[in-house]
Amino acid sequence: MPGSIWNEYLGAEIKFVQGARYRSRIAEAGKEHAETLIMTHGGGGHLETFARNVIPISERVHVIALEILWHGLSDAPEVSDNPAGQVAEQIIDLMDAMGIEKAWLHGEAYSGSAVTQVARNHSERLKGVIYESGVGMNFKEGAIKPPAPPVGGISMPERTLQLLKNPDWDGVYKRLIMVMHRDHPEQVTDELVDTRLAHYTRPFTNDAQTRFYTSLVSGIGRRNNLSEEEMAETAGLKSLVVWCDGSAGAGPDAGERLAGILGAQFKLLPQTGFWAHWENPEAFNKAVVQFIEGETVA
Repeated sequence: MPGSIWNEYLGAEIKFVQGARYRSRIAEAGKEHAETLIMTHGGGGHLETFARNVIPISERVHVIALEILWHGLSDAPEVSDNPAGQVAEQIIDLMDAMGIEKAWLHGEAYSGSAVTQVARNHSERLKGVIYESGVGMNFKEGAIKPPAPPVGGISMPERTLQLLKNPDWDGVYKRLIMVMHRDHPEQVTDELVDTRLAHYTRPFTNDAQTRFYTSLVSGIGRRNNLSEEEMAETAGLKSLVVWCDGSAGAGPDAGERLAGILGAQFKLLPQTGFWAHWENPEAFNKAVVQFIEGETVA
């Protein structure tokens, strides 16, 4: 089992980057390498989610983990009718501020929607994309199996809004259980709960998360999803789809269908939920490096 979050991050720069539009918190390592990977986390997350990935991947690749808008300590503007599009703008804003012309872009869960919008609207800035158990696309009716019911019978956005009204340790623990494989609650460490509770009890972040999740519960985000046909138009980009088999989201068949639409490589990480990068970092990190280096992902 990997060590503590901040022991894992030793060697990375944790800093703020002020762009033309947004102030973003990042973790960066491996600046000596030619290829750059930008990693973005899912809804409710924060920079600490990538503690088990940045340093290992940085042995071969320049890695930037980005804390997306309304999360952690990054900026929290008004939420528009296209929040994933705003995160897409944040990614381009960060690249401009750091002088990065082209990069590989990863999106986990909710941030898969932002990756899709960058791929659709700014493909010239990308070398390739990595989807991790999330994508801003509506699957055709009947094309995939229905998602498993959420833990506790309440959706993740609804549970998060309830939690933000009165965040406590037990509530954060139960919320984090929802992003892990349903049979592996041990992946939720005490330190991880402490870290997220610190974020959720900070007034700035609590307000930002409340506004963000209120928009998700309203269904705003789904209105901007692409159709399968629109998604296929991004297939010119090199793509890797990494998927889980134990979350309340769409199952492995969804990942395989997405890979087929994109002509992408597909990697299933068994016994993982939405946080495959945390739950099985060795396999995840290896697959990412293989993909960026042009190898067949084993």
